[in-house]
Amino acid sequence: MQRLTFSKSSWYAGWNILAVCLIFQALIIGSVYFSYTLAVGEWLLDAELDVSLTYVMVPITVLTLCQSVVSPVVGFALDRYSIRVMICFGVSLVSLGYIAMSFASSFIYIVLIYGSLIVVGVSLAGPLAAQTLAARWFSKKRGFAIGLVTTGTSIGGVLMAPTIAALYQSMGWRETHFFLGIIFALIIVPIVWLVIRNEPGHSGESEAADRSKKSEIPELSEKIWTTSEILRQSNFWIVVLSFLPLLIVFSSIQQHLQPFGTNLGLNSMQVAGLVSVFASVMIGGKIFFGLMADRFDHRILFFFALMTCFVVVLGFLKQSSYQELLIFTGLLGFSSGGFLPLIGAIVASRFGAASFGSVMGLVGPFLAISAFGPIFFSRMYEVEGSYTLALYGALLVLSPGFLAISFLKK
Repeated sequence: MQRLTFSKSSWYAGWNILAVCLIFQALIIGSVYFSYTLAVGEWLLDAELDVSLTYVMVPITVLTLCQSVVSPVVGFALDRYSIRVMICFGVSLVSLGYIAMSFASSFIYIVLIYGSLIVVGVSLAGPLAAQTLAARWFSKKRGFAIGLVTTGTSIGGVLMAPTIAALYQSMGWRETHFFLGIIFALIIVPIVWLVIRNEPGHSGESEAADRSKKSEIPELSEKIWTTSEILRQSNFWIVVLSFLPLLIVFSSIQQHLQPFGTNLGLNSMQVAGLVSVFASVMIGGKIFFGLMADRFDHRILFFFALMTCFVVVLGFLKQSSYQELLIFTGLLGFSSGGFLPLIGAIVASRFGAASFGSVMGLVGPFLAISAFGPIFFSRMYEVEGSYTLALYGALLVLSPGFLAISFLKK
């Protein structure tokens, strides 16, 4: 029997998987996280909701804290069950949450929706699922694949922030959320169902095609780590202690771009411009750190990201003009761009792809402390009347990260 052969130009299905991961992350994460600061401005002006700056940060805090409870379960499930089904279910929950939110008569309902439908939805249809797929479908270029797939969240910031800002102005926040809920269900779910597969062996490709791309396919004989084994590894705790300070600072600044910009006399479209610059530069940052993670010491790369964030905080302390603020927001995006690719590369290279979801899921609860960052920023602003104290606190928070990363095993 004549053997079927494939040319070297045969398209590897792993790239299709990454493309769909970019789509669902861009729409979901771009709306829920990157555009949250725009919703803050709308909710503060809504007389029916009657909320303060501190209270309006509660939903995003509840979301992050609840994710810490959900993420270990999601990570465990991603390593064992159909990722396609879980992503579709997650998108459906976010869609339902946005529609329900549009009818909220009290802010407490928004808090409850973020702590239930939204948190489960973004946990199932977010970066953890996308990174797990990238780690499974790529081996030789795993760092680049993880870095590339994480750009989906940043692409969402670039596209969704100005889109949602325009929708808020033309439709109002309630109608916008209802509209987005419908769009998520009609666009994302069918695409995910048709394209996403757990791993190359389930892709429907011939074995010959898989062999022709063997360098791209991860080894399936990697160690399966138990929870107790993961928690006993020093590398696990070093990852937590290193990345937590960076996450606290950049998430706090990101969620306060709207009120910070308002203090400088910026309008909502200018703030949307800051969010877009932040997300745009983050795309380049993610690709840069993803590529470099395949070539250089992860400790040096992380130090570079952390040092950049340190410079950003100093820049924000200057209470700069809008032009300078654009530059510092861009640098914040570059620094933040190193977060997901580096943590993904460190986990994948030290624990393997087979347990990637489980390890990342266990990291989540410890990184959830970052949820209090935006609230502390709000509280310090309300006490002092400016962000100076909060930003000095951010410099203090970043300091332990420099020490912790030095203990990461090569």
